[in-house]
Amino acid sequence: MTGNTGTLALPRPYRSRLGGLISWAFGVATVVTNKGKEIWAERLMETPATYTHSPHWMAMGVGATGAGRTAEKTNTALTTEKMARTVGTESVSTNKYKVTGSITATEELKVDEAGLFDQLATGGNMYTSATMNVDTLANADSITFTWTVELS
Repeated sequence: MTGNTGTLALPRPYRSRLGGLISWAFGVATVVTNKGKEIWAERLMETPATYTHSPHWMAMGVGATGAGRTAEKTNTALTTEKMARTVGTESVSTNKYKVTGSITATEELKVDEAGLFDQLATGGNMYTSATMNVDTLANADSITFTWTVELS
């Protein structure tokens, strides 16, 4: 499993200095974690024993930049997770697993990381990890995350 990508689109009402719809690849690093590879492999089994939930819960966080951290395959959590996790909408096409959904800020945040997990509550197993350039969200701003993991 190589070639994993993540994109994030910031739809209105996002108040960006650039205005309108912004879309870019995660800025610093995006990886399928070691645990993510285990999840992927075991979920091929007819009856998965350990990883019984798909990784479609999205989280965003802060603090990666200050900690000098970039996404690595050994990541198991975000530096400081913010806001409640959001259930993403899953789809599969040919060799791609895609999860899309939005998270809304309830306070001003300087978001610089995101991840997919196999549990809605805090914890669970981190499937993908991404660090990005800091983006400041005001209260009620939202980010729409689109994760695409490609098997190649």
